[in-house]
Amino acid sequence: MPNFIINVAVMNLYKEPTFRSEVVTQGLLGESCSILEQSDNWTKIKQWDGYEGWANNFYGIIQDEIYTTTHSFFGHSCEIVNSVGKGIRTMNFGSKVKAEQANANYSITLPDGHVGYLESNLYVDAMTPSRDSIVNVAQSFLGIPYRWGGKSTLGFDCSGFVQSVFKAHDISLPRDSHEQADHFVNDINLDEVTPGDLLFFAEQSKISHVAISLGDANLVNARGWVRDESLEPSSSVFSQKLKDLFVKAVSIDEVVKN
Repeated sequence: MPNFIINVAVMNLYKEPTFRSEVVTQGLLGESCSILEQSDNWTKIKQWDGYEGWANNFYGIIQDEIYTTTHSFFGHSCEIVNSVGKGIRTMNFGSKVKAEQANANYSITLPDGHVGYLESNLYVDAMTPSRDSIVNVAQSFLGIPYRWGGKSTLGFDCSGFVQSVFKAHDISLPRDSHEQADHFVNDINLDEVTPGDLLFFAEQSKISHVAISLGDANLVNARGWVRDESLEPSSSVFSQKLKDLFVKAVSIDEVVKN
């Protein structure tokens, strides 16, 4: 069964096989996806998190072999360059590549077979899962714009933001906020949250938003842009809307060391 391997830094997946359709999510460089269906220059694929969407064939490689990756990249963005220093591909937060150490560089074989190089000091590996690290990574994205379907440093939606932050700690979460709410088993009260726990918000009884707790009633989320907000009325970043929509909090104790 052939695979669709993403060959660009960030690729949109669409609800229907047309660029005029809604973007449902994104895929990142090096991701191997299952092929479900094909239509002209479009391929319907399934990602590692079970999400499905239509990808234009221009952005990927279709082949029987899986692209075997060795390294995941969790810096914000950097260029892979050729032997004369010219950029040949961008790596975004969450990219996966086949790489090996070569003196002061990594030698990277891209999905299309091109070989490039990345300075070793630019490589950022997955982090040890801890509450402090989750919060630090989340806040490193402050100011990045909201983008529907986004899960890259070009723009995040709320659940894509949370999924990406946790993926950087080798923790795999579902794609949508309502699925993330069901992923953890320990519901807690708001006065019990500690930094890194997840907060959920609902409209018309359906969970539609997620945020990462900063402790107490404070949080970081992708809403308009990645920003700090609070459910505490005395805070300078208080959000009445989020306070009104808050429905539950979950502990992440099961997936972190501290």
